[in-house]
Amino acid sequence: MLALTGCTAGASSPPGGATSSVPADSTSTSSSTTTTTTLPPPVAVAGTSVPGEAFLGAVSRVPVVAIPPGRSTAPLPAAGEPGYLSIEQVAFRQFGSGPDLLLIMGQDGSMAWWEPSLLSTLAQHYRVTEFDFPGVGYSEPALAPMTLDWLADETAGLIQALALAQPTVLGWGLGGEVALALAERHPASERSLVLVDSSAGGPEAARPAASVTTLLDSATATAASLAATFFGGSSASAGSSPGLSPPGGAVAEAAWLAAIESTVPDDVTRAALADESALQLGLWSNKSLADATGSVVVPTLVVFGSDDSVFPAPDGLLLRRSIAGSERVELPDAGYASMFEDASQFVTALEEFTG
Repeated sequence: MLALTGCTAGASSPPGGATSSVPADSTSTSSSTTTTTTLPPPVAVAGTSVPGEAFLGAVSRVPVVAIPPGRSTAPLPAAGEPGYLSIEQVAFRQFGSGPDLLLIMGQDGSMAWWEPSLLSTLAQHYRVTEFDFPGVGYSEPALAPMTLDWLADETAGLIQALALAQPTVLGWGLGGEVALALAERHPASERSLVLVDSSAGGPEAARPAASVTTLLDSATATAASLAATFFGGSSASAGSSPGLSPPGGAVAEAAWLAAIESTVPDDVTRAALADESALQLGLWSNKSLADATGSVVVPTLVVFGSDDSVFPAPDGLLLRRSIAGSERVELPDAGYASMFEDASQFVTALEEFTG
């Protein structure tokens, strides 16, 4: 088990009309039983379309039930049945066409942090699904403590709720750690893993500088203050001045900030920030996830920026060594936001990996 503790948080928005083509019924088989699961249609959240980015569509919500480990399906309880009150309303966007690609956001972030220009490129090759954890952004309040196990089981539940066909699961930062837990607890749920600027934690992992951790844990940090650390040339980088990015990093940083500020606000609450901070802190000292990397059997791509000050580059190298058969892509001079900083090389590597 990989349980690490936190607490609960939330936000809510008014519902609108259904927008997804998710099938009404899906029959699936788990390791122990065969069930017929009725999948309720997602419901759109009014006022969440992004001006100038029509391909994104509106945010929708769908009821999700956490799936127990070792299984790929679980029935959605009806009103009055055991487990009904544990159903979470999870917010997501889905767009593009092709094989399924599920994006898992990292610490402090919501769907708004996925840069639209990168999403637009990905949508040309994949059916992309992005979502907010329970207690974050447009998802409804979390009904259980935020543990790594629970987030992995909720993610498995979302895969079921949206009838995703063995998606490639791409996790960024803390999202990569959730993706690893998903692969360990639900190995049949995904086709492959892409771990971007992430870690498996544990005492052997390289931790960020104390100043970076303090910034990430701050309830008053802004996207602009975080961006100075996310892109190449952060204060934790050798030979750089605090908050200064090299020319390429500065351009990518400005583009990212402009892009996320043009989207519909989708913020992380103070309580969720505290949850994620506690969860990541526990991961640095807990060996459970690091020990579980040896059980990962799906194809895995490890991507990291050589100038990452949030999950230092040695963490990427450690992941590569600990996951049998995994592939590694290092993006030179890029930071924690390496996939935005060098989007062209990142997308090329992703396409080559997924075939």
